Amino acid sequence: MKIDCRSDQGPTLLLIKDTEGYIYGGYASQPWDKHSDFYGDMKCFLFQLHPKASIYRPTGANNNLQWCAYNYSSDSIPNGIGFGGRVNHFGVFLSASFYSGQTFECATFGSPCLSKSNRICPEVIECWNVFPKEAQQKGDNALKGTVLERFKEDRHMLNMVGLANASEE
Repeated sequence: MKIDCRSDQGPTLLLIKDTEGYIYGGYASQPWDKHSDFYGDMKCFLFQLHPKASIYRPTGANNNLQWCAYNYSSDSIPNGIGFGGRVNHFGVFLSASFYSGQTFECATFGSPCLSKSNRICPEVIECWNVFPKEAQQKGDNALKGTVLERFKEDRHMLNMVGLANASEE
């Protein structure tokens, strides 16, 4: 695996299920761009879906919101993607190989360690692009299908955290 940072691709939702069964991640409001320092804005957040559904928004303690570094040969600049905390002590971090990472208690988001331990061993990683409504409407083809057909993944995530979908009942 590799990090493929593409400028101007919009916000993303990173979802991780680790080998301990914990499910958590982060919302990156800014595109993943190569930096040697933190960047991002106050729209970023961390979340946990299992074993407990929680969301952690920026506290204002610092501006260490998003991290994206690759092809650096310095130990002081870890290659990978992450959210919050500080270098080598992130709220959530995945190495550039995506085979390992870390999660620590994080003042940036007021979040606890999001897994059973600080070391992340991912079992499943998903990253979803989040497009504003205006961008969807600019597409060449009109959206096809019913709302229930187009947003199956969204409904599934809501069901995972125990929020019933009234239109299906």
